[in-house]
Amino acid sequence: MTAIRRRPVRVLLVEDNPGDARLVEEALADAKSADFRLTHVEHLQEGLRRLAKHKFDVVLLDLLLDDTPRLGALLEIYEQSARVPVVVLTGLEDEAVGKWALREGAHEYLIKGAVGPEKLAHSLLDAVDRGSVQTARPGAARGA
Repeated sequence: MTAIRRRPVRVLLVEDNPGDARLVEEALADAKSADFRLTHVEHLQEGLRRLAKHKFDVVLLDLLLDDTPRLGALLEIYEQSARVPVVVLTGLEDEAVGKWALREGAHEYLIKGAVGPEKLAHSLLDAVDRGSVQTARPGAARGA
């Protein structure tokens, strides 16, 4: 049995498809491993504003957003806030892009429709835990 995390996990979801955002919200509500507090924005610029004003434990990011050049979202998030771990959740099933995202610091590259609630929850919790360890180490590199 998985232990339930006591402190809520604050997730910033950057997703421009309302249907996909609803599915993520439902998946995290069904997850039993933690209490997820989801903040959803549809545009990267709004996500960057939220990151500047509020504390989040993890960002759940779609790479293909209407307001962002192809694949630029991950780099812009890290320019704004390199200490917040990012999990990519995208419909882009491309191994080369997945490897690129991981090299650029994403903690995980997940494909929409191929991930259940517990896998999504585990990926977010793992990113939060690994992100905490990396930021606690002086000079820790992203994605190390």
